[in-house]
Amino acid sequence: MIIQCPSCSTNFFLDERKFNGSPKKLKCSRCAITWTSGADGKPIDIPKLYEPVSSQGIKSDKKESKSIDRNIKPDHPLPVPFNEPKADRSNIALWIAFILIFSLFVSIWNKRVVFVDQFPIFSPIIELFDPSIKFRGIEISNLESRIDSGENGSSLLVSGSLINQEKYLRKVPSLIIVIEDERGATLLKKIIRSENDYFDYQEIKDFKVKFSEYPLNASNIFIEILD
Repeated sequence: MIIQCPSCSTNFFLDERKFNGSPKKLKCSRCAITWTSGADGKPIDIPKLYEPVSSQGIKSDKKESKSIDRNIKPDHPLPVPFNEPKADRSNIALWIAFILIFSLFVSIWNKRVVFVDQFPIFSPIIELFDPSIKFRGIEISNLESRIDSGENGSSLLVSGSLINQEKYLRKVPSLIIVIEDERGATLLKKIIRSENDYFDYQEIKDFKVKFSEYPLNASNIFIEILD
């Protein structure tokens, strides 16, 4: 069946079976107009901008085009069947996947303490986002301090123990020991490095540090876990 574009009058050939007895929306491969064609090949819905002058009630000197000879070979490629654009479902799937992953992350984050207890292998990953979880369950006990007097003055010996209260292997943290006066000014401080040592559940790691030439105006001793 020969079909003529209502805008540029280009002839096309289209198999009648594609209509299946009902109108079909087509797009011209030359001028790109989109129109609805009846099952007989005649246009039934044309955009106003592309309607012939005669159909708009305007006089025109242009002669009417010849009637279409449906046996003549068309002078242009087939028209392009026009389909309404479909929603991009890939974007919807990506958003759904993102929401699910984000929801899972929030759920794990809110229960990160329980999650680390159940799956200790993931503790280094959780520690990247929450460094404080490295200190959770580490107890400082048996803390003692003793002053030794000698010919070169007084020295202070501070000792104690670290206990791992969590049920998985973890790194022994470093400690900083600070000595202050009554006004809170720092007089002395020392850092005890763990040297990549590890301890298991309920395991005890002892520490000891000596301050030579201990100041007589020292008042307070503070111990803090560093990492």
